[in-house]
Amino acid sequence: MLFLRKQDRKLEQLACYAMQWRGLADSPLHPKHLFDERRAAFCQQHIRPGISFLDLGSGVGTECIAAAKAGAIHVVGIENDRLNHQHAVSRAEKAGVTVEFILRNLENTPLPIDSKAFDLVNMSNVLEHLTDRVAVLSELKRVKKEDGLAVFTVPNVDTSWKKALRSVGLDSRDDDDHKIEYTKELLVTELCEAGLEITSPLMPIIPSFPWHGLIAISAALSPNLYRRLQRYKYRFVARHPQESIGWTFLAK
Repeated sequence: MLFLRKQDRKLEQLACYAMQWRGLADSPLHPKHLFDERRAAFCQQHIRPGISFLDLGSGVGTECIAAAKAGAIHVVGIENDRLNHQHAVSRAEKAGVTVEFILRNLENTPLPIDSKAFDLVNMSNVLEHLTDRVAVLSELKRVKKEDGLAVFTVPNVDTSWKKALRSVGLDSRDDDDHKIEYTKELLVTELCEAGLEITSPLMPIIPSFPWHGLIAISAALSPNLYRRLQRYKYRFVARHPQESIGWTFLAK
């Protein structure tokens, strides 16, 4: 199990560099940002022309760029990692869209954002990296319009693969920086502490298994092969939602 876990992470890292080596990206970039058309589909289906969009933990800018292309007129991303921030700025310029990217630690609150300013706030795979999560969630609630929506993606702690890892004394977290991974009950409790309420089903994402790195590296050989394997992952997790690596959902 330890070997499977380590090779999975190493192959994912190698896949990021392979995108740069093949000239598909200016710097190391996970192929999901290039070839996975469904990666942010849940968030994108709530973007409509004329809205304001905020991405907390905007990474390399994928969701912000997609929102701007879809017609959002005020798009802001806040990111803590300097290299990710620089990459996001470069990608937006190349895409020909206007996005304001702010380099800032999300836990340095209050954020430099007006209250009730955004129709849609995205927080994808970010909450689990934070220590004072309730404070950041409270900031999200402050900057979101009264009738606005928040889209979250968080990790699921109770998949079969993660339970198997813990059963032999291994760390089951998807990322060593994760401060928490969620049960459904804990997720509801934490959001409620910040005055937020889940308003949609918890939707599965991709399976929790040790083959993501192998699938990611396939993009270096054939982006079409990678796309087909990604579609297989979505089909699998639709049939086995309890095995999803996490959930994506709406909150108000």
